[in-house]
Formats: sequence, C-alpha cells, structure tokens
Amino acid sequence: MNLPQRISRIILTTALIVGAAIAFTVAPSQATEAGPNGANVGFDFSWNDAANPAGHSASFLEADGITSNNCSGGTLTATSKTCTFVFDYRVDNVEQAASSHAARWITWSKPTSYVDGKPLATGCSSPTSNSGDLGKAPLTLFDCFNSGSLGQIIRPNSSGALTQFRMSMTCLVPSGGKAYEMYALLYELNPEGTTLTGSSPLGATLVNLTKCPTASTWENKKFSLTDFAMTPISFKDASVTAGKFYGVYFTGSGMPGTLPPGASAAMTAAKAATTTTTVPPTTTTTTPWSKFKNEKNKTVITTPISTVTTTKSMSIPPTPTGLTPIATTYFSLSAVRLMTAAMIAQYNIESLTPNVCLGAGRNLVFLNTGRCNAKVLYRSNGKLFGNVTTRVIVGTTESSSEVVPLAPATIVYFKSGTGLSNAASKKELNKITTTAKIADAILVTGHTGNLQGENTDLKKLSQKRAMAVRSLLRDRGISQLITIWSYGATRPISSAKDNKAQNLNRRAEIFIIPA
Repeated sequence: MNLPQRISRIILTTALIVGAAIAFTVAPSQATEAGPNGANVGFDFSWNDAANPAGHSASFLEADGITSNNCSGGTLTATSKTCTFVFDYRVDNVEQAASSHAARWITWSKPTSYVDGKPLATGCSSPTSNSGDLGKAPLTLFDCFNSGSLGQIIRPNSSGALTQFRMSMTCLVPSGGKAYEMYALLYELNPEGTTLTGSSPLGATLVNLTKCPTASTWENKKFSLTDFAMTPISFKDASVTAGKFYGVYFTGSGMPGTLPPGASAAMTAAKAATTTTTVPPTTTTTTPWSKFKNEKNKTVITTPISTVTTTKSMSIPPTPTGLTPIATTYFSLSAVRLMTAAMIAQYNIESLTPNVCLGAGRNLVFLNTGRCNAKVLYRSNGKLFGNVTTRVIVGTTESSSEVVPLAPATIVYFKSGTGLSNAASKKELNKITTTAKIADAILVTGHTGNLQGENTDLKKLSQKRAMAVRSLLRDRGISQLITIWSYGATRPISSAKDNKAQNLNRRAEIFIIPA
C-alpha cells in the first residue's frame, strides 16, 4: 500500500470513528482526484533517498498550519536524505541541490461515483504495473494531503536571492473548466525543520499553470514523464540564508486544511486585490511520511471517504485547573507565569518543544517562534498533571501580572572543548548581578560549536558550560532558582568553519525572568 492509500485509510478510519461517536453531519470528502471545478494539480516525485539531496524533504502541514510532517518522519539535519518532490532552484543564479524523478507511474483508475461533480473514490489508490519498492507518482493536491498544504523543504548552500524555484507538475483541467488557482508560499523553518517561523511568508505567488501539461480527464490515464513539466515559481527574489531550512508550501481557494501564518493576506496581495476565500479546515489524523516508504505494490480496494469538518482553525486544549489559562499565541522573548510560586515545590514544567519554549521555575519561557507544547508533572512521582500548548510568534510583549517580557540573552563564551569561560564574559556577568539577584528565575542554555571536533559528546559539553555559568552566578551571591538546558550543537550562531565563527557557537545564554 502506497503513501496516498495509507493516508486515505487513516483519514477514513478517523472519520468513521468520530462520526460514530458524535452526532455530526458528515460532508462529502474533498480528498479526491478532483478539486474545485474538477481541476487538480499532480506533482512528480522521488522516493530514492540515496539519490536525493541531503537536507531536503517532501513535507505537508498538520492541521495547525505550522507543524511540518516531513518525509524524514521527524527532524531534519544537513545530512538528512529522504523522499522529495522533483524540483530545482537557484540562489543568486547559483544552482543548488536538486531532485529528479524516481518513482513508479500511476495508472489512474475510473472513479466509482460523484458528488457535486467530484468523485468519492480516491484516484491516488490506482495500481501500477511496474514493480519495485519505489512509491508512486504523481501525488496530488486533493488526493493525498487533505490535512493541509503540501510542500518541499530546501536547505540552500549559499545565501542570497531565491532567483529560481521550479517543480515538476501535471494538471487536470476538465473540458469547459478552469485551471486550479494555486498559490506557493515561502517560509523559513526552525533549525530542525519541524515548524514554520514568523507570522507571514517570506514570499508568495500565484503559480502560473499555463505551461503545465493538461488532461481533460485522468480516468484510466497512464502517466509518464511527458505528462510533466518544470513549472517556474517566482518569489520576487526573496532572500534565503545558507544552512537554514525553508519550505515552499502550496495552497489555494477550496484546498482543505488550515492556512499557514499570514497566508491569506499574502495570497490576496499576490492576486493583486482579489479576495481569496478559504474553507473550514478538515480535522484529520496524519502519520509521518517515513512510514509509507518502501511499500510493495498491492491490490487496491477503492472505498468512499468521508471527513468531519470543524470551524476552528486552531484548537487550544483547556488549561488544567490551578494553572494560568493559556492564550492561543505569545511573543518570543517572553514568559508566562504558568503556576503560582507556591506550586513550584509540587510541580515541574517539562517542555516537549525545547527549541521553542522551556520551563524555568513557575514560568514557561518562549525563546523562539513555533508551536510550544509542554507538560506539567508532579515532582513526587513524575506523573502527568496536565498539558499546555500555544503558538509563539514575533512581537513585543506588554508586561502584566501573568506575562513578562525578557531582555535579550547575556552571553558567556567558552574556550574550545572546555567549560572555561573567557575573561570578557565574566565581566558581562558582573553587569547583570544586581538584576539577577531580584529575578523570579534564571534560565541558562548551553551550546557548542558544530564541527564535531570539540568533543565526542557535544550535549555533555554544552551541559558543562551551562553548569559552569550557574556556578559563576552562585559565586556572585545569586540565590534565585537557576534552570539549565543543554542544546549541544543544534542551535549554532554561525555555520562557518573558521575558528572565529565557531567561537560564537561556544557559548551559554542567560535569560533573566523578572519578578
């Protein structure tokens, strides 16, 4: 069973379970071979990990609109090699890594029935006569990704303007119909490639599909390379930085799922004052792409799919009784008083997304943009008291009794491979001593260089540096609660290999949380 089949079966199972438990009206599924007006767009694909560029991955967004479900099945690194769409791109006209076709071609089966002009059966389940372990192509907007926008994650090797981006596409445009109105949005992702960052895309464009090879029907169609063409997607020279992850995600009017941050305004601007309407997001259950690779070709059972829709774009679970109610969004470099001071002795905050947020005493500290998930545990036995979740965006925090802004981190630098700080950094510590002595809590994060040459256990070295800073603060008479966290080499300031650049990575960061 291939990727689209498995996703469709998961969606079907979820919908049937929800429909049996709750008295909702079940609407016809949009997870079919046809989109609005019967149109659709298919993308060529490569499941050949060995041949694909490192640090790139096919992806689609979860129902929250910001979490990327990658073909890697999790986080991405510079060496990640996993399935991708067929694409190429240039930065300042310099050719970057690209992906070419490596998949079995689908022969599209005849849909069994229609509702409102759309087939109920999933065309993505069509069998192919080819053999082997490669997954199938094309993958389409409406068959395979009804939880949100599909896309391609890239990791440029050079910095500059994204002067070219192209993907291999094929289009379904029934006789008398119109081509699908599809938008491409460019986002920066966090260092792990797991969430979108920022409150809006870096670039947006209405994709020109006039050169996309078209067919009036995909019924019994045998796809081949000649059915696809590399389609240019222009982001008007949006800037990208070497070594960072970026995602190009596709969406448009009528496509299921929650729009990514800032998508609506960006799409409107891209269409030059034409209003774009959206539909309520589809509630689905998704599974990492990695579970669908290397599937053998199997007999297909075509089954009508039903989904349940909801009108909420983001669902925030109720905050456990006794904790501060959590808002849907907060700004980075701020902290929310999740508990009272008296509760610290009984409960502990543990972050599930440490690259976005961390616990420090009674505070949940928001360090970077993205989705923040945390759990509150009983200190006595480690059992769960409750979960909290929110989204962190860029902005300025106004101080209140529940939320406080944080000053930028004070940084302590270390000698290569050691926990020995330099003299200049110790002087910086002296400057914050007075403020630290009246803080509510202090958070110290440890970091290392990213050349793998300092120490075989970089996580341990970063912990050593954070602990060294805690000791230096204690030596200055600071008795406040000090929480430490070790990032290893996962959050570098610089990716350059020279020693001067790496010295910026060999650091600990101190965040003072005001009382």
